[in-house]
Amino acid sequence: MKQLIDTELDALNVCAESLAGDGVVALPTETVYGLVTRWDSTAGRERIYHLKHRPASKRLQMLAPSLETALAAGVADLPALRKLSAKFWPGALTVVVPNASYTDTIGLRIPDHPFVLKLLKKCNCVFAATSANLSGTPAAINIEDAVKGLDGEPDVAVDGGVITVTGGQASTVVSLLGETPVIIREGAIKISQIGAALG
Repeated sequence: MKQLIDTELDALNVCAESLAGDGVVALPTETVYGLVTRWDSTAGRERIYHLKHRPASKRLQMLAPSLETALAAGVADLPALRKLSAKFWPGALTVVVPNASYTDTIGLRIPDHPFVLKLLKKCNCVFAATSANLSGTPAAINIEDAVKGLDGEPDVAVDGGVITVTGGQASTVVSLLGETPVIIREGAIKISQIGAALG
């Protein structure tokens, strides 16, 4: 595992190189530390599940640099998604939506963290992501806790310091799979804020 302690440009280059080769990167977001790989990397996804001991039934979320990029990657274009995107993204909101062919579902988020957004844009892709911690243990707000409990090591670990924006509070999760939006988990964004945004 490479610990990145030099410049942000060095970190971006090393992370992008690793992700291009099916690598797994541990990095900070505005909520908690996460593990990411390219959305289309089967090998990277398998490594994330192994590192976390994550049940196969639990999906990885999609991180995108913009709503347009997510739509191009296969997310269904819904009016409610556009409303939530305009109000809360980039930010601590995960929205569960159908894929474009309505044959599967995707949990989508546009993170509000400068490094992650720069990396997404540099890689020109979307990421498969989850929190960087062993399944069933608390989410991590520093890089040491993010990697110490994993079954193995990510290819690259980015030390972004202690996350203080949300105090380690995870993203709010909203499902748009039915006629009425459903709050699956209340996190950094409150239910009342979601309701106001959707009218």
